[in-house]
Amino acid sequence: MSELRFGIVGCGSIGPTHAAAIAQVEGARLVAVCDLVPERAQALAEKYQCHCCQDYAEMLRRPDIDAVNICTPSGLHAEHGILAARAGKHVLTEKPIDISLRRIDQLIAATEQAGVKLACIFQYRFNDISRGIKRDLDQGRFGRLLYANATVKWFRKQSYYDSGDWRGTWALDGGVLSNQAIHSIDQLTWFMGDFDRVEWAQIATLERQMEAEDWGFAVVRYRNGVAASVQASTLTWPGFNAAVEVYGTKGAAIVADGDNLLYYRVEGEQYEVIAGQKQGPNVSSDPLANPLTGHAAEIEDFVAAVRENRDPFITGPEARKAVVVLTEIYRQALGYNPFER
Repeated sequence: MSELRFGIVGCGSIGPTHAAAIAQVEGARLVAVCDLVPERAQALAEKYQCHCCQDYAEMLRRPDIDAVNICTPSGLHAEHGILAARAGKHVLTEKPIDISLRRIDQLIAATEQAGVKLACIFQYRFNDISRGIKRDLDQGRFGRLLYANATVKWFRKQSYYDSGDWRGTWALDGGVLSNQAIHSIDQLTWFMGDFDRVEWAQIATLERQMEAEDWGFAVVRYRNGVAASVQASTLTWPGFNAAVEVYGTKGAAIVADGDNLLYYRVEGEQYEVIAGQKQGPNVSSDPLANPLTGHAAEIEDFVAAVRENRDPFITGPEARKAVVVLTEIYRQALGYNPFER
């Protein structure tokens, strides 16, 4: 196979990031895009000199598309992925893989039945810093693990939620935990290993006009015995870098936004501290300020997985783990699963 030919469904805020990342990857080519808003799709098609399809069904009928990037609202990821799989297309979906565990399982089954690849964007796993921390954790170099924390103290104006009628709804999005903090929940769970239970959780809608939460706090227990805190809000002005912290008896690490090392030390070795918040626009206060490096790295892995007929680095079952934690946080806070009502 000379190249993997992509189509993008959903040309809103994250669709252009996928298009730009595809353009950076050797062996990848964007063939077509589609969106419910024709003007958005047309603008993206013109920028990347690709086809603009009238609807998703038309795009899936194209024989010159090998894979589909799902960039629609979170609650539609599985539905659109299943349609792609049934059309014989590989599936690369934005985070989360979906908000419903039932639909996630249907998507995994559909891709397995169709014999196509399935991956989910969690770009924090695609950098040397996070992989180095994961390696040292797996090798036991942090000693006995004591604590872990994930904090997402971002800022989103009301205009962000008003920009789409799906934003902040239980049917298609959820709140700060499922939209913004899911990256950090995934990174935390990747570091810690098997999830056990949520011991305590609260969520609230304090200021934004939305159905789901703009503030959340939980204590999550992993099977290695570590109790981890999860704090998330889109009200913390002016917005701060998301961070995951790990503390043990022989080592500690603090990493922000997946690739900004704030602290790292393992007993007996040199360490480096790069302190401070990233300067300039970033996703803590601007949802459109996505760097391309993580997306491009994951698309590169996806292309290689198809070529080599191997699993992508983040498979469907692997991406599902963060949604299990997310779902149990909501269940503990609300007394039910809001995504399966």
